[in-house]
Amino acid sequence: MELINKNPKITQKFYWTGGTVLSEFYLHHRLSEDIDLFCENEEVGQELIEIFLRKNASVLKVKEMRRSQFLGLFSYQLVYSDKESLKVDFNYYPFPRIEKGAKYKNIEIDSLRDIAVNKVHTIATRPRSRDFIDIYFILNKEKYNFDKLLMDAKVKFDWHIDPLDLGSQLMKARDVKDYPRMIKEINHQKWQDFFLKEARKLGENIIKK
Repeated sequence: MELINKNPKITQKFYWTGGTVLSEFYLHHRLSEDIDLFCENEEVGQELIEIFLRKNASVLKVKEMRRSQFLGLFSYQLVYSDKESLKVDFNYYPFPRIEKGAKYKNIEIDSLRDIAVNKVHTIATRPRSRDFIDIYFILNKEKYNFDKLLMDAKVKFDWHIDPLDLGSQLMKARDVKDYPRMIKEINHQKWQDFFLKEARKLGENIIKK
């Protein structure tokens, strides 16, 4: 990130988000080493990114760079001389932020609220234990509630929330086992029970209607 912070073409275009920001700047609850950089106003400039990475490969001691692309997401796996690796994502994410976050040196970091809303949307499409755990920690730290995050996600992503579909995704909290490495202790049964309760609430609301 130090080298990224010295490149105004990147810092003016992208903001830093995701699990690493959530842990480093807000919750300090789990290990996360990937770097997620989003731009919301224009597509990722592949040439800009690859010039930057090639230029700094020797400084970073990168021996191999693997690129993959899916739509507007460019993922780079940087493999170092000691065989360790780092994944850096540059993603076109055309959803205006609800709140502007603070700055880390020259680059904007995403707000806690936006990270939470993004993770709710992710759970609705591709549930992972880390996202359930992150939301659980956020809700225990801040004066948010799950219903409010759902409404924020509906507005941010212009998203029609199907209660039945969302409930079935929340039920997967008991099945996902790809647990992240934690810094703070967590009782896995507690967060799983929380999301199962939210799933049941969605079901009850359907019956009431």
